[in-house]
Amino acid sequence: MQPFLDGVLSGVAALFPVVDPIGAVPIFLVLTAGAPTAVRHRYAFTIARNVVVLLVGALLVGGSILNFFGVSLAVVRIAGGIVVFHAAWGAMNSDPKLNDIDNQDVAKRLDQHKDIAFMPMTIPLLAGPGAIAVTVGLAAQSGQSQALPIALSLLASGAAIGLIGVGIFLALRTSNLLLKVLGASGIQAMSRLLGLFVMAIGVQLILNGLADWLTSLNLVVP
Repeated sequence: MQPFLDGVLSGVAALFPVVDPIGAVPIFLVLTAGAPTAVRHRYAFTIARNVVVLLVGALLVGGSILNFFGVSLAVVRIAGGIVVFHAAWGAMNSDPKLNDIDNQDVAKRLDQHKDIAFMPMTIPLLAGPGAIAVTVGLAAQSGQSQALPIALSLLASGAAIGLIGVGIFLALRTSNLLLKVLGASGIQAMSRLLGLFVMAIGVQLILNGLADWLTSLNLVVP
């Protein structure tokens, strides 16, 4: 049971900083400005569901994709570490999660009163390339796990994705409350504070990947 819980916690720790549900709150409030509370709650559920479905899909097919292209787990860990490090750097420097092109697309959708639950909230804001890359890394790690069978390891990663979905739903549903308690500057400050710890996680992933790669080349004794 303990290895399963460890797998769930490690999955949440790897995905949470990249998905960043708290950091999505200000953008969600802007995109749903003027919308009734019931509509905002429906958006929160739909966005969380979209993220879970997309990441679970990446989890199930990720290992096969890596095997098809001959990509090793060590390389995925290094890539995932770089993604996490970049996300932390962006949080510490308050870089916008949407680029200029995405912002223009958001403006068009708001003008046309279209549903923003999938674009841009699910992609590229919450379940962007970084989150998908980390999920594929979890899938590859599940295939090489020594503590759990593959099925249980994948189930642990799936449970982690489910918890991330719950976090997204709660953060977006209570977005007004979070904004009142923390304020826009408070959310920004929290993202910067967490960025340092997230950056350390990214560095650790990179070092673990490098160690695995050197071990596979018989340059380092495990």
